[in-house]
Formats: sequence, C-alpha cells, structure tokens
Amino acid sequence: MNRTIFKHLHIFLTTIIFCCQASAQASEITIASGAGYKRPLQEINTLYMQQTGNSVSAVYGNMFQIISQADMSGRIAIMIGDQNFFDRSQLDFSRFQTVGQGRLVLAWRSGLEITGIEDITSERIERIGLPAPAKAIYGKAAMEYLENSGLMNRISGKLLKLSTVPQVSSYLISKEIDAGFINLTDAKGITEKIGGYLPAETTLYQEITISAGVLEGFENSDEVLSYLDFLESREARNILSTYGL
Repeated sequence: MNRTIFKHLHIFLTTIIFCCQASAQASEITIASGAGYKRPLQEINTLYMQQTGNSVSAVYGNMFQIISQADMSGRIAIMIGDQNFFDRSQLDFSRFQTVGQGRLVLAWRSGLEITGIEDITSERIERIGLPAPAKAIYGKAAMEYLENSGLMNRISGKLLKLSTVPQVSSYLISKEIDAGFINLTDAKGITEKIGGYLPAETTLYQEITISAGVLEGFENSDEVLSYLDFLESREARNILSTYGL
C-alpha cells in the first residue's frame, strides 16, 4: 500500500516538475543584438525579467555575426540592430519596431586632449580604431564620415579595423589606440575610462535607425509581444535615453 502511494506521489511530483520546466522554457525568448548595444539591453533585459518573470537569453556580436547566427539557428525571435542591415539580409521578418537612432562619435584615450575631430590628423594621434565596415554599421558610418569630411586621405595610414564597437572601446581603455570611432551608446558606458568623445556630423554618414525585428514564426508569441511592449515602456525608454538612443 505504501509503495503504491509513494509511486503515485512520485509520478505526480515528476509531472509537476516537468510542467513547470516546460512552462519556463515556453516563456523564454532569445534575442540577438549588435554588440554596441549590449549595455542598455542588459539593463532592459534584467528589468524585464524582474517585472514579468519571463526569461530572456541574449547573444551579441557584429551585425554580420548575429544575422548569420539567426539564419543558422532558427531560435532567435528578435534581432536588434541597424535597419539597413536587416533590409539587405536574407532573413524573413514579420515586423519591425523602432528602438532609436544611432549616433557615431569619435572617442579618445585618457591622457589626450582633442577639441575637434580634425585633430586626428595631427602627429600625436598615431592609431585610430574603427569596427570592420563590412560587418558593423558604425565601421561603415565611420568610413562614410571620413570620406565625406575629407579626412580619409590624411589619416588612412593610421586606421586599424577591429571586429566590433566594444573591441574598439576596449582598445581605447587599454590605450592600444589613441582614438576610435564608436557609437554614442558605448561611449556613454565608458566615459570615466577614456579621455572623452565628440559626435560626428550626422549629415556626413547615412542615418542609422535601430530597430527590433521579429523573425517570421515568432510574431504570435505572447512573450515576444510582451518584450516589444516593454521596449516601449517608460522604464525601457529611460534606459535607452541614458545611453543616447
């Protein structure tokens, strides 16, 4: 008799655990984002999970990396990054939601004083970093800015192409480069570790619209819709505003 009760109790508890696990898995979504937006999204994701109880798994990289990962894995529900990259990709999106506008800045290492972006032509600026233009929107924007401003011919020999915006930031912090083109979002996150930053003239590079794109097949997910709604909340907008979006 006791064995029968124990057996049924074990089955009952196992069923409850399985259902809870299935429910937790069902409420988890995976998002992918350009690495330059890791800081604000980490804060947003933490707050979202605290308020909703839903789980968010996030991956970050340059746009080329996250588009390739979304294409191969089939598990990414939402991608956050430059709208132009999404439009040129082979991915199928069901909808887009604007997150903010991206801004290109020139940042420089601590110990330097720069009063204008044209200062990068001086001899004291020996190495200038930027993200790989073919893979990262801010690398592309930096190249456009340098060409359109007339600075490219004067500094091309100083350029060092890196993988992502955070890698350029890391090189600035470690003083492996003197200056670097990154986005305003990352610059705000490392302000205390560098010498400063200046915004690039927005008319000299293509407008950067940061969007949240929902991959086809995930458009009816309650968790996806919940996350998109949260991106529009006052708390999320405050975080995005703090990071220059």
